[in-house]
Amino acid sequence: MGFDSAATFLELAGVAQPPDTDAVSLVPALKGQTMPAGRELYFVRREGGPEYGGKSYEAIIKDGWKLMQNGPFAPLELYNLEDDPKEERNVMGKAPKITRELSSALRRHIQKGGAVPWQKPE
Repeated sequence: MGFDSAATFLELAGVAQPPDTDAVSLVPALKGQTMPAGRELYFVRREGGPEYGGKSYEAIIKDGWKLMQNGPFAPLELYNLEDDPKEERNVMGKAPKITRELSSALRRHIQKGGAVPWQKPE
């Protein structure tokens, strides 16, 4: 993620990262080491026009799994990226525990993003 570059540069400079950020230093990857598992990568995109109605669509990736909604009115889809990196086999309904975990995480990210005061009320 782009914002991880700041965390990476801070670590390389020997400076502590502010505690209220969720960026991750990429120094282990630069050293050829494995990055820690368990990180959630959240993606959101908002489109215009009648097809999207000003709504967004989201995805979350964690531990080799991807839960996504490929349009604001589309159903959720689940992919095991290790077994299916091209996302050709939607396994929604076949991994209920993963679906619950990622659905909860996705909701938390959406709620957190909605709580950001982007502009003052009119």
